[in-house]
Amino acid sequence: MPDEPSPETVRRAVARGRGATFDVPAGEASATAERLNQQLAGRDIRVFVSGPTTCTALQLVDAHEARRTRPELETLVADFRGLAHTLTQRFELGTLDENVWWAAPHGEHCRFENLGTGVVVEAHTHAPDSVDPYFLLRFAQTTGRYPAVLDACVHGFHDMSRLLEMAGVR
Repeated sequence: MPDEPSPETVRRAVARGRGATFDVPAGEASATAERLNQQLAGRDIRVFVSGPTTCTALQLVDAHEARRTRPELETLVADFRGLAHTLTQRFELGTLDENVWWAAPHGEHCRFENLGTGVVVEAHTHAPDSVDPYFLLRFAQTTGRYPAVLDACVHGFHDMSRLLEMAGVR
């Protein structure tokens, strides 16, 4: 049976851009991740369950980089929300230009893709102000207009979640 990693083992194993996966006892992954996250609080390291008997640790964006990218993040969020509002409204009214935007509704969301540019907006149809870290990252990637935010998102969704958390964006 594998031993649970110590906080010191996790700190030594991760670096910005390089995560580490640890084997943990069967049935203990959630408890191990929670314990390590509490013990590593304030270190910009996040541990999450990555399998039934594994946890993964990542060194996420730090406070300095989050402050540096915050103006661009705020612009990104505003641009996303504005376009999400416009697209969901036009979709609901039946006035979406289908020669420009492809729409694929699914559950409470709709994926909009610009046929010419490839820009993707995945919006909550009844709450377009909602910002999902994965959907926001996809929007940023497909627009190519937010280089500082994209550079800060070394670990993709996880760093975007951290940036939004640090900026107080919900």
